[in-house]
This record gives sequence, structure tokens and C-alpha cells, in this order.
Amino acid sequence: MSVNTFKRWVFWAHLVTGLVTGLFVFSMSFTGVLLTYERQIVELSEMYYRVSPSDSASRLTTDEVVNVLQQRHPDEPHIYIRWVNKKGAAIPVWAGKNNYLLHPYTGKVLRVGEGVVAEFFHQVTDLHRYLLLAGDSRAIGKNITAYANLVFIFLLLSGLYLWLPKRVNRTAFKQALWLPKRYQNIQHRHRQWHLVFGIWCLPALFVIALSATLFHFTWANEVLYGAFGETLPEREQHEDVTSLAADVIPYEVLFQRAVQHANDNQFADWHSMWLEIGEEHNEARFYIDKSIGHRQELAYSLYFDTRTGDISKVLRKSDWSRAGQAWGTARFLHTGEYFGVIGQTIAGFVSLMACILVYTGFLLAWRRLVIAPKQRKQMSERKIGL
Repeated sequence: MSVNTFKRWVFWAHLVTGLVTGLFVFSMSFTGVLLTYERQIVELSEMYYRVSPSDSASRLTTDEVVNVLQQRHPDEPHIYIRWVNKKGAAIPVWAGKNNYLLHPYTGKVLRVGEGVVAEFFHQVTDLHRYLLLAGDSRAIGKNITAYANLVFIFLLLSGLYLWLPKRVNRTAFKQALWLPKRYQNIQHRHRQWHLVFGIWCLPALFVIALSATLFHFTWANEVLYGAFGETLPEREQHEDVTSLAADVIPYEVLFQRAVQHANDNQFADWHSMWLEIGEEHNEARFYIDKSIGHRQELAYSLYFDTRTGDISKVLRKSDWSRAGQAWGTARFLHTGEYFGVIGQTIAGFVSLMACILVYTGFLLAWRRLVIAPKQRKQMSERKIGL
């Protein structure tokens, strides 16, 4: 098979698969744009409930917050509390799937549920992952997005091959890398947008798409762990906690010890501290985070035995296995959060460019498959008429 024939096969495979999956790729890309600053926007929406305390006001203790939740949901011992390290910040809390925002000094419920902003992002996430399908149909939506993502990886690689100039020289690469000052026609503009935007965004889009396979396919996780000579860990199984009655040490005491531990370990500037109880018997886990975006290098978990108050475990990213660290890195490379707000911005921008790639790809395909054949037919009829 000649090079030209092979390139034609790649071109038509690129065009056909792009048409088949284009709408799904556009959906994932557009929702990716909307989710770019999700954590920051949700945080700002919760800051709306921030209060200005009087000089004599004292913050709710952790035990008082737990009591508020247990009074509302006595049969739900699995509790999350998120302390935000800002004076007067409202307290997001969860009892199982029940979510509230509490007044930090009175315990009054300021908001039931996660609010309009967070609910909006939940809907966008469901569209991004499951095409808004629910119930038994959710698996169908997940499979569609999973395989559409695989096709997108093929589109990126085949697009790179088709982009390569016929002649390898400086002038050819300059024309392929930069937009021209003037366009010959609309088709030329769409083609240049598709090629130039595509090649500049390809590295970031490839990382985003490749890391997404870890969320969909067991084989992708097995490949990652296998690359480090490890086997994929099994899900941890533990006995369900039905009551917190066995916890002896007050949770506020544990919280203050967690704050002290953070101060002693260069985390005095923590942004938020999550407390989780009821997941394991006699265990309280604090997730101490310097960032809004859960950057793993800027966070660690601190475990206490609730019977003695002793620290039972400290878990940082560096304590994970090499494959586990790689998985965690890939997880936050997908959203760009691994590099903080700059990474999020890049991920959001290239997701927007992916929308443009789908748009220009459809227009170019329409011209090739519909407009061009019509024009050739008209020209043929004119020649016959002559």
C-alpha cells in the first residue's frame, strides 16, 4: 500500500468516526468548559452565606455540629463536616446524602441541599459523564461517552498524521502552525482553524482524553498499575457503621489536634479541613487541604482513633504506591487542577477549542460530502449541455 493510499484511508476513517461521535465529543468538550472553575464558583456561592460575628460570639464546636446532624438524621452516622479557614464562613455538612449549610455560630440551617449553583454543576457533570441518562440507562450513557472518548483519542492521533506537511521544511511547518493573514474563502478559513487550533491544543487534549480512560475502563487501570509492576488494588470492604456511640474522645478535641498537627507540618495556611466519621469504626479522618481544587501535593489525610485520641495514620500522596501516585496525578491532570487555576484555565480553553474542532470538522465534512458532489454534478450537466 502506497503512502498516499494509506493517508486516504486514514482521512476517511478520521472523517467518518468524527461524524459518528462528533456530537458526543462536542457535549463532553462543552460541559468540560462549563466545569472549568466549578470548585471556585461553588466556593463563592457558599461565601454568600458568610456572617460577621459579634466580638462575644463563639464558633460552634465540632460536637455541636455533629449533634445538629444526628438530631435531624439519627439513623445516619456517616457524617462529613467541612471547616473553611475564614472567619464567619458557613459550615457545609453532610449526613449521608443529606446536605446542609449551617450558621457557624448558632447552628441554624442556612440552606437545605447543595444549592442552585452546586446543583447546576451536578447536572452538567451528569451530562458530561452520562448524557443526563438516569437509572438503568445511566450505564448506557457512560458507555457512549467512554467509547466516544476512545474515538476522540483516535481523532487526535489521526489528525496529527493528516496534519503533517507533505514537505518537511521550515516554510511548510510555518504554514501549518500559524493562521494566515488572509483566507481564500470560508472553506479555507475552516480548514486552517481545524488544523492550526487542533495541532496547538493536541498535547493537552490528548492528556485529558487519555486520563479519562481511567474513569471508564478496568483495562486502562490495569495497564497503568502494570506499568509500575503493581496489580490493581481491590475495593476495600468493611463493616457498616451503625452508631457513633463507641466514639469516646470529643470531636472538637480531635479537630483542635488536627489544627495543631497542620501548624506543626507547614499546613498552618490550610484552606479547608474535612472531617469524616462513620466510615470506619472508631475512626475520624481529617482531610487538610491548602487548595480549593484538592491538589494532592497540597493536602494530606490525618486519622485519629476516636477511643484514645491518638493519631493512627498520616497519609500523604508520597505514601501511596507509585502506581497510586500516578493514578492520582492522572485524575487531576484530566481537569487541569494538578497545576492549580492555571491548569484549570488551560483545560477549559482547550476544551473550548475542541468544540471549535467539532464545528469546523462538521462544516468541512458537509462541504466534501454534500456541497462538492453537487457542484461536480452541476459542472457535468453544463458540459453535457454544451
